[in-house]
Amino acid sequence: MARRTLCLTLTACLSASAALAQTPQPSAPAPATVDAKADGVDLTTFQARHRTRLMKADADHDGRISEAEWTAWWAAHPGKGPADPAKRFRRLDANGDGYVTAEEIDAITAKRFARLDADHDGRVTRAERPCRCK
Repeated sequence: MARRTLCLTLTACLSASAALAQTPQPSAPAPATVDAKADGVDLTTFQARHRTRLMKADADHDGRISEAEWTAWWAAHPGKGPADPAKRFRRLDANGDGYVTAEEIDAITAKRFARLDADHDGRVTRAERPCRCK
């Protein structure tokens, strides 16, 4: 009896280890990876990146950027932003209320996206962006 129990136990263990050793086959082939940089970005991504970057200037986190916040942000990051922060702020502040909102950023970046998208395919590629080399 003990011999039979031992044989059954060994058989079960060997069966389980053989089943675990098998590698599962993928059910569907993996999609080809696409180089996102070569493929470019769409309008939604373009706007989100610019909105996220510019809204970092919102020091009091009220969802809008005042001219004081804007100027202080760029003063703390010399060489990274516009040559004349006040002029850029006035350009972004479409309604002239003294604050730049996410909606105003999205509106101006949509216009910029349309200018950059030379082939009008809905994506801005690296080749379509202006060179920022010095």
